[in-house]
Amino acid sequence: MTLNPFQQVSAENYAKFEQYLDRLKAAGLKLPSRGGKVNKTAVATACGFNRETFTQNERFHERLVQGVADLGLEEKKAPEEVSEPNDTPKRDTADKARITQLEQHLASVRSENYELRRRLARYEHATATGKRVIP
Repeated sequence: MTLNPFQQVSAENYAKFEQYLDRLKAAGLKLPSRGGKVNKTAVATACGFNRETFTQNERFHERLVQGVADLGLEEKKAPEEVSEPNDTPKRDTADKARITQLEQHLASVRSENYELRRRLARYEHATATGKRVIP
């Protein structure tokens, strides 16, 4: 039986996925997780294919579920409590409000700049051609 190119790629990707799971099992590692679920993006990137493969191909999805049952998921890493003097302090609400105000001002100035450039181009056209453009 001859496989079409899509089936060949699927077979190659499935083999890569199986090798990835075998390597994790041999190293005693678990599947990467995010939010208590398997991180499909990390797994797919490690295997060299798109994460949508797990939703589009039932065989990949079933093998992933089986892999989670066999290997388990990584535990969420607890943040280390380190209080060094070089740590940057968290921004307080006043800083956030100032940043928001500056961003709004910047957007306003950019809009005004765009309008002035548009007007300037219209007047440069009038002086170059000698014809007045009526808006």
